[in-house]
Amino acid sequence: MQNYTWLLNHTEDYIESHLDQKITLSDVAANIHMSEYHFHRLFRKHSKETLNQFVSRIKLERSAIFLRVRKDISITDIAYRYGYNDASSYNRAFRRHFGVTPTVFRKEQDMPSNKDSSNI
Repeated sequence: MQNYTWLLNHTEDYIESHLDQKITLSDVAANIHMSEYHFHRLFRKHSKETLNQFVSRIKLERSAIFLRVRKDISITDIAYRYGYNDASSYNRAFRRHFGVTPTVFRKEQDMPSNKDSSNI
């Protein structure tokens, strides 16, 4: 299992350092020094998702953090920063993953919580 942890960690490191680019199976497999077939088979088995699903999820989750902490940067610029060709495709992917648009997600942080703070 330790080798598979290494595989997943190195894959995530590669993705993190290339978030603004299109990341392909070929690129990641070459970086890990494996054939595409072998890498894909091991990655899918141990991560329970395809490389494309993993890359998409990582990009969307990192961009969501960026949306919350960098309100001075437009949603379009964030979309480009995370490798999307336009804001429209970013909005669709974001809504599919989080159930809300990036605009709504960003605004939700500013809304007061309805939860009783005495439970904290």
